[in-house]
Amino acid sequence: MTSSFLSSPDLMQSSLRQSLPEFAFVEWKSQVNSTNVFLLQAAKSVEEESFRPALLGAHFQTSGKGRLGRKWAGEVGGTLMFSCAYDVFLSDNKLPMLAPIAGIVACEELRKTVGEKFSSRLQMKWPNDIQYGDAKLSGLLVETVRPSLARQSDQHRVVVVGMGMNLLHAKELSASLGRKVADWTSVLQDMHTDEQLLNQSMALLVARIAKAWNDAFALYEREGFAPFVARHQCLDALYNKPVDVWQDDKFVMSGVAKGLDDKAHLLLEMRNGQLLPLLTGDITIRPSGEAL
Repeated sequence: MTSSFLSSPDLMQSSLRQSLPEFAFVEWKSQVNSTNVFLLQAAKSVEEESFRPALLGAHFQTSGKGRLGRKWAGEVGGTLMFSCAYDVFLSDNKLPMLAPIAGIVACEELRKTVGEKFSSRLQMKWPNDIQYGDAKLSGLLVETVRPSLARQSDQHRVVVVGMGMNLLHAKELSASLGRKVADWTSVLQDMHTDEQLLNQSMALLVARIAKAWNDAFALYEREGFAPFVARHQCLDALYNKPVDVWQDDKFVMSGVAKGLDDKAHLLLEMRNGQLLPLLTGDITIRPSGEAL
């Protein structure tokens, strides 16, 4: 089964291979356990070398993963799900910044798709959730691993970025999850745009995001996070808003979000005016008063 948003797996794969000639591996399957797990296992394999950049997408994942170990729930044709793997050369302390970079880039590419009139409705909630209005449209999972074969240096890592975007059933998802959820259908309805026109370009959207991640990680290797601070400011869903910090499902503290520093830390303004930098990791940021 497919939705009108996604072509058949064979057509998605064919279109992506034409659009990504620089990628060493491109596949789109009808079903897979997890696109992230597949690419991570390929990088860790001691039996067969894997080649990158790589892209794997699927119409359905039997064991999809989200941030903080959560399961990514999806249905056949109802969610856009794909992962990309890239070689990067970074020290361990620079790896957490890859997560917000991936979110910045994906949000930028989605904004290009909807056009200038509606682009401001698409924002990024640190570290990398993408929102339409105040509802979650897409989530990203960024993981890194040392390659087992053909390792070029001690700093050689493989970064795998997985993206899931809701295409349908936002109302049902909102009710079952107990929080606001958006889907691509909502976006199209608000735009009063010919649905078929944008549906035909879904593979091109995936290809653009995959290329943009590749370019962004190369820029980060050369120049650090500083070039991304201003790019994030244009997308920031939290700036100047009161937020709560949660860890392990427990409330930790409150403050006002003040953007990111040049290390991709979220700056939280406390009541005494102090700016507290928050690291990406096992914390969750919510608007003040909103439970997990």
